[in-house]
Amino acid sequence: MMKNSSIFFWVVALVVLAFACTSRKADYSEFNQFYDKFMQDSLFQVQHIQFPMEGLPDNAAGYEGELPDFRWTAENWHMHRPIDFQKSKFVQNFETLGDELIIENISDRDSGYGMMRRWAKIGGEWSLIYYVGINPLQEKQ
Repeated sequence: MMKNSSIFFWVVALVVLAFACTSRKADYSEFNQFYDKFMQDSLFQVQHIQFPMEGLPDNAAGYEGELPDFRWTAENWHMHRPIDFQKSKFVQNFETLGDELIIENISDRDSGYGMMRRWAKIGGEWSLIYYVGINPLQEKQ
């Protein structure tokens, strides 16, 4: 009897482990809808930014001593609008970290400039939590 319960335990454990390790494709359609609205609706955009927000302004090298304390605020924020990637030289790349963090990189390799946004799902809603404006790209070593 003891042997049967031990085998049963291991079978159940293996089944649970198999389901826990199964990779699943996350559904980002909710994020895509949010992203489209964020780029179209300025009020919605401001409501979904975690001000004061860390990041860097455009051409950060020109700010020298001021950057350690830099934060994006509603006062210094410039509305983001959609980029037509079919008509521009910019390339967009999303990196997902789990189901609640997305890193967006937009770059123009020809000019050597790019920007980055970090998005997080907080309290069930997507928000912009970090933004680096247009700056020279750093080459990976």
